[in-house]
Amino acid sequence: MKKAVYIIDAMNYIFRAYHGLPNNIVSPSGMLTNAVLGYLRTLLRIIKERKPEYMAAVFERDTSFRSGIFAGYKANRKQPPADLEAQFEYCRKITLAIGVACCELDDYEADDIIGTIATRMSEMGHPVVVVTGDKDMSQLVCENVRVYDIAREHWLDEDGVREKFGVAPCQIPDLLALHGDHIDNIPGVAGVGEKTARHILAVCQSIEGLGNAELTPKLNFRGRDEILKRIRENMENVRISRRLATICREAPIEVSSEALRYRRADTHVLKPLCKELGFIQVLDDIPLAQLMLF
Repeated sequence: MKKAVYIIDAMNYIFRAYHGLPNNIVSPSGMLTNAVLGYLRTLLRIIKERKPEYMAAVFERDTSFRSGIFAGYKANRKQPPADLEAQFEYCRKITLAIGVACCELDDYEADDIIGTIATRMSEMGHPVVVVTGDKDMSQLVCENVRVYDIAREHWLDEDGVREKFGVAPCQIPDLLALHGDHIDNIPGVAGVGEKTARHILAVCQSIEGLGNAELTPKLNFRGRDEILKRIRENMENVRISRRLATICREAPIEVSSEALRYRRADTHVLKPLCKELGFIQVLDDIPLAQLMLF
């Protein structure tokens, strides 16, 4: 059996570290480094505990093709604070310094790059572990792909997704299309809550199934006729919401097992970088076997 591939949602853990660690962690130059340190600890923990042969950290840039589909997409999100934004490039640098591949692409979000890598490596026969705390990634789960939130020590397989969300992984975009997602400013349909959306999908399987009149009598929830009328009258917007919520699995990036191979930490790069950041004990936290020594 081929070795597992670990794909880390870098931005998810960078933001978590920034908000979760004290703001008095600074470099010798006075730059805040809490996000870099917390994110690095996550990477090192994966390396120590999982001993990956293949590993990649996925970042994202400011642009997304989804803004061309719906101008309001993520419009409610604020720009990252300046002292966090200043740490992003150091997160990229330290990822490469410890031997982990970095992936990002203009106009595609981290979700799309993760989805593309997960799909292609799974097709090559590799088990895939997506390391993230983002619920949207649940739609990627299948027989060969699981989601692992290392911060909460929580794994999600297909049964776990059904238990948590009440739908199959492939139905997650339809679920979000119906009840919306305020975090990403995906509108959904007014009056449709998550419970109602789950009930609809249990009967109709997808939003397209709402066009089957034979299924309507099987739907049983308060205000059914008015809600179904509202959904059908706004079906174009519902389909747009589903497109926004669907992770692209065909981002134009090259994916190969060799490109994702974990290459160990390069001390010639890592030592001066850790000195610049003030991370004195980082090298002590990396097993000798994981260091490139020359």
